[in-house]
Amino acid sequence: MKQSIVTDELSSDPETAFELGLEWGVDRFELRGVHDGRVPLLSPHVRQGLVRAVRSFGVSITAISPGLFKCPFPAGEPARSNLGWMDAGFYHSWQDARSIVENHRLNLLPASIDFAREVGAKYIIAFSFSRSGAPAGSAPEGVTEMLAEAAEATRAAGFELLVETEEGFWADTGARSAALIGRVGSPGLGINWDPANALIEGDVPFPEGYAALKHLVRNVHFKDARRYPDGTWELLADGDVDWAGQIAALVTDGYDGAIAVEPHLSPSVASTRATLARLRSLIDQAATIR
Repeated sequence: MKQSIVTDELSSDPETAFELGLEWGVDRFELRGVHDGRVPLLSPHVRQGLVRAVRSFGVSITAISPGLFKCPFPAGEPARSNLGWMDAGFYHSWQDARSIVENHRLNLLPASIDFAREVGAKYIIAFSFSRSGAPAGSAPEGVTEMLAEAAEATRAAGFELLVETEEGFWADTGARSAALIGRVGSPGLGINWDPANALIEGDVPFPEGYAALKHLVRNVHFKDARRYPDGTWELLADGDVDWAGQIAALVTDGYDGAIAVEPHLSPSVASTRATLARLRSLIDQAATIR
């Protein structure tokens, strides 16, 4: 498997992230935040500098994460009230949500495809729409239709769309994520497997969650978390994800994609360095066992 780093976990300046990563022996990176923006919605100057840095440092971009569909999916019609002012509020909130989804479909998706082509990324990471507090379960038909359309557009352009497992979204646990991808039924749709996010949702990401979706995994995020009995949670350097078992299973299954360091902890440089060291130790252990 290939080790990578999500650049903004290390630094919002991609040149600094590339320089440090290369010093640590990492030449693959995932792009998300750049300075105070998120790819691909960068100013022309910032975008030019980023592309120049990718080329001058000679790094490979494994994936981009533009925040595609990281928003609520609106209901078929707005909520209603007999109070005029409240009814208007429901309508405008519903219409705003529809406008955001349409902007992602018509603008953010094609812009992401263009950007992936420019930086040489193979994968575009997307989300499965926030449930907005709705119970976990089978996603609305509109969600599957939107993902199918996006996956086909991405595949037609020569890339692959990956749905990230994320707490509070329709693709949250391993089993529900696999079920959603199965319903979409697109050959151009895979999984960006984040076991810590699945754990936060209440999943046992390894072995149960992974067993459900391992055939769909194209990219992996490496961070850790702990979920408490009352449902609260926190991110930790060493939490409750069975990463030793997960890494060993990836090695056994012949996974040859990237596993991206994404600690979500401070301070950025120290936590990324420590998380990378932990990942390497686990890979070495898995190779020894094998």
